[in-house]
Amino acid sequence: MLTITWQEEIASLKQDLKKEIKKISGNSEINIPNHICINNLKSKLERLDEIERILSIEKYKIAFIGTIGQGKTTAICHLFNLINDFNVSKTIANRSRNVIETKELLSTGAGKTTICEVIIKAAEKTYSIFEVHEVQ
Repeated sequence: MLTITWQEEIASLKQDLKKEIKKISGNSEINIPNHICINNLKSKLERLDEIERILSIEKYKIAFIGTIGQGKTTAICHLFNLINDFNVSKTIANRSRNVIETKELLSTGAGKTTICEVIIKAAEKTYSIFEVHEVQ
C-alpha cells in the first residue's frame, strides 16, 4: 500500500495550481477574464503555503476552556492516556465484589474541579512528564 504524506500531498496540489496558472496565463479563449482566474488560483496557492507552514510546527500550546464540570480534565486525561485501571470493591446485588474501574490520573477537588494548574511536557521517550505547579 502506498502512503502519501501531507507534505507530498501539499506539494502535489501546489504543483497542479502552478500548472493551471501557467495554462490560463497562456490561454486567451477563457470566458472569465484571465486575471480573476489567476488571482483565485494564486490565493489558493498562498493558502496552501500557510497550511504547509502551520503543519510543519512540531510544538503547540493548547488550552482547554469551558465551564465547571464540562470535562476539560477528563479530555486531557484521555487524550494523553492519563488513565489507569483500579481494583475497587463494590456492593452489587447485596454482595461485595471486586471490580476494575478506569479512572483519570489528574486529581480533582470538591465539585470535580481540577485542583492545580496542569503543564504537560513531552519527554524524549514515549511517555510524558507531568509537573504540578502550586500557586505561591
